[in-house]
Amino acid sequence: MEQTQLFPEWAKTIGKEKIQAYQDSFARTFGISLCLLSLQGKTLTIWSNSSLFCYYMMKNNRLRCIQERENAMKSILAQGQTRTFKCYMGLTFFLSPVFYRGKIICMAYGGGVNLGSDTICAGNKLADNITVMSEKKFSDMLDLMQNTLDMLDFDASGEKENEGAQTSCDRSANEYLFLKHKLSRRELDIAQAVCECLSNKQIGEKLFISEKTVKSHISNILAKMDMKDRMQLVMFCKEHNKE
Repeated sequence: MEQTQLFPEWAKTIGKEKIQAYQDSFARTFGISLCLLSLQGKTLTIWSNSSLFCYYMMKNNRLRCIQERENAMKSILAQGQTRTFKCYMGLTFFLSPVFYRGKIICMAYGGGVNLGSDTICAGNKLADNITVMSEKKFSDMLDLMQNTLDMLDFDASGEKENEGAQTSCDRSANEYLFLKHKLSRRELDIAQAVCECLSNKQIGEKLFISEKTVKSHISNILAKMDMKDRMQLVMFCKEHNKE
């Protein structure tokens, strides 16, 4: 089934009203703009906490705004993971892929914030209303968003035996074993990176998260897998790759 056909099924299963309510609450809590986009860039939900500044810039620089968003979406489709970007006005935004049945069906598109060190257009009165956020809070917010979306990918977290081979065709044997330990998609990415003997810094750079966030995820992974250290995780991978 095509990704565009999977979104209505996913939204109906969860309830579009619940999706909208959570989106509104998330955007209000963090002071960001947020919506779901189709893979073609069309809005699938009503914008939450829509930014007047971004609305103004979009109105006057529509083609540039659309081009930046399309380039960001291409990056997400290629990498399949949450990424942050900075627009030409200096605002930081993010795109998070939403998975269902192992496929990206849409994207959470949000942000429009000043990370404190960002240089925003001076002289525009609307710029005074832009949310200022620390990089740590922004990173924590992305982790919460990713963990929420991971829970909504029920085919990835719940094992469907009758579709096991099809759903796992793009996954390595290690990924299947990690999923059995109920790792989230972000934890799965980090576990794979640990097994590739990457350092916390390298993992952070690869996944666009802080080293502190990497350490926190690794601690959770080891706890879920009942392991003492990352070396035990690496040995686990090597042992199972021999089988």
